[in-house]
Amino acid sequence: MRGSIRPCREIALAGLCLALASCAATPLPLASVPVSAEQPAPAAPVPVTLPTVVSVPVLPPEPQPPPRITPDAPFRAQAPAPAAEPTFSPPKFKRFKLKNGVEVILSEVHDLPLVELHLVVKTGGGANPPGSAGLADLTANMMDEGTRTRSALDIAEQIGDLGAILATTASWDASFVSLSTISRNLEAGMAIWADVIVHPAFSDKELARVRDNLVTAVARRKDSPPTVASLALARLIFGERHPYGWPQTGVEESLKKLSAADVKRFYSTYYRPGNATIIAAGDITQNDLKKKLEVALRDWRPGKAPAVKMPPVATIEKKKIVLIDKPGAPQSSIRVGFLGVRRADPDYFPIVLMNQIFGGSFYRLDMNLRERQQWTYGARSAFDMRRTPGPASAGGEFVAAHTADAVAEILKEMRIMATSEVTDEELARAKDNFTKAFPARFATRGSTAALLGELTVYGLPDSFPANYAKNIQAVTKTDVRRVAQKFLLNDRLVIVVVGDRATQEAPLKRLGPIELRDLEGNPVVAHAPTKDGSLPGAKTGGATSGAQGPSD
Repeated sequence: MRGSIRPCREIALAGLCLALASCAATPLPLASVPVSAEQPAPAAPVPVTLPTVVSVPVLPPEPQPPPRITPDAPFRAQAPAPAAEPTFSPPKFKRFKLKNGVEVILSEVHDLPLVELHLVVKTGGGANPPGSAGLADLTANMMDEGTRTRSALDIAEQIGDLGAILATTASWDASFVSLSTISRNLEAGMAIWADVIVHPAFSDKELARVRDNLVTAVARRKDSPPTVASLALARLIFGERHPYGWPQTGVEESLKKLSAADVKRFYSTYYRPGNATIIAAGDITQNDLKKKLEVALRDWRPGKAPAVKMPPVATIEKKKIVLIDKPGAPQSSIRVGFLGVRRADPDYFPIVLMNQIFGGSFYRLDMNLRERQQWTYGARSAFDMRRTPGPASAGGEFVAAHTADAVAEILKEMRIMATSEVTDEELARAKDNFTKAFPARFATRGSTAALLGELTVYGLPDSFPANYAKNIQAVTKTDVRRVAQKFLLNDRLVIVVVGDRATQEAPLKRLGPIELRDLEGNPVVAHAPTKDGSLPGAKTGGATSGAQGPSD
C-alpha cells in the first residue's frame, strides 16, 4: 500500500505545478494598449462565479435583567441625617518657672513618643535700630552656626545622628530656637539646643558666610513684582525711621554693615531668661522636663531685657498712588494698604471675620475680580497683626490691561463692605471656616507649641484656646460692619502698583496723582514718555508725576 500511494502524490503535485505555471504565463489584458494585428488575440476571460451573499437578520438586544434588590436598598433610599456637631476641647497646659527666672509652658501629649521644645525670646525685628534692618534675623540665623565647643558642622551632624530637627528663626515680635525630637533622644538633643542658646560663638568666619547668603537672597527681590509691591507698601505706611518700614531680613546696604559686634550686642541685650519663655509639647511630664531643663540651662544666668520703644508711624494725610516701573510687564502687582491693628486688639474676632468675608479667602474680592471680571487668578486681603499695629492690605496680580480698573474695583468693594451688612450666609460660612479649622492648630507638637507661643508673645489670656470658638460665634453682623467702617471706609490709603509705566501711568492718573518709585522703593524723577512710547532713564530724586513729594 505504501508503494502505490507515493506515485499518486507525485502525479498530483506535478499537475498542480503545471496549472500554476499556465496561469502565470497567461498575460492580463491591457485596455490602454491596442492589440497589434500580428499578435494573437487574447484568450477569452474565464467566467468567475461569485458566491451567493446570504443576509443574516439582526436580532434585537436581549432585555437586561432588572436591578438586583439588596437587603439594604430601603436604607439607601433615604440619606442619613447629620450627626450632632462635634465639639473640640484644646489640650490643657501648665506653667512653671526655672531657677534662672525663665517661664515654661508645658502641654503634655502622650499618644506618640515625640517632644517639641521652643525657646521664645520676646524680641524680634521690631527692635532693629535705625540703619540696622535685618539685625534680629541675622542674629537668629547665627545662633546655630557654632558654639564655644561645637562647630556649625558638629551641630548639624549631631542633630542628624539623633534624627532630630534644630531650627532658629525670628519674626517681627520674637526670636525662636526650636528642637523637635523623639522622646528617648530628648536629653541628648536638649544638650545641643541649650548649648546653642547659652554659648553661641558668633564667629567672624561664619558671620561672613551667612551674611553673604542673605545679601544674595535679598538681591533677588527685585525680580519678584509681588515682593517689590509689598515691601514698598510697608515703607510708605510706616516711613523711613520705623523698623516696620524696612524688610525684616534687611536690605543689602544694612546687611553689609552689620558686624559680629552688632550681633553679640543684640544677643546679650535681648536673649535673657527674663525676656523668654520655653514652650514644650509632647511626651514628657512636668517633673521630668523641669529636671532636664535645670541641668541643660544651668549656665544661663538670670537677666531682664529693656523694653523696645517704637518710633511714630508716618502720617498718611490722603490717598496716595505709587507706580513702580517694570517695563513690558504683562501683569501688574497691586497693593491697597493702610495701618492695621495690634494682635491684642479687643476687636480681634470681628476684624478677622470681616477680613475673611472681604478677601481673606474665596469671598467678595475673588468673586468680583476673578470670577466676574476674570482679571486675576486670585485677590486677597490681610491684616498683619503684630505687637504694635501692622500693615493691612488688599490686592493681587492682575492682567496689565485692567490695572486701573482693578484698583477701582478694590476700592469699590471696600466701600460696599463698609456701608452695608454682610449676609447671614457669608457670616455663617466665615465662622465655620475658623471654628472648624481651629482644631488643626493642635494637630502636631510643633503647631501646638506655636499657638502657645502666641499667648506669651502677645500677652493673650490662658483662656484664649478654650474660648476661641465661643468668641467667634459671638460676633454679629453689626460688629462686622462696625470694624469695616473703621478700617475700610478710609481715604488714608497707599496704593502701590508694580507694572509697565508706559501703559499704566495714564489710566492710573484718572484715579489720582501718581508718585514714581524705583524697584528699591526710592523716589524717582518723573519723565514723560517719548514719542515712540518708550521711557528715558529715571534719576533718583524727589519729584513726582502730578503729586507732592513723599511724606515719609
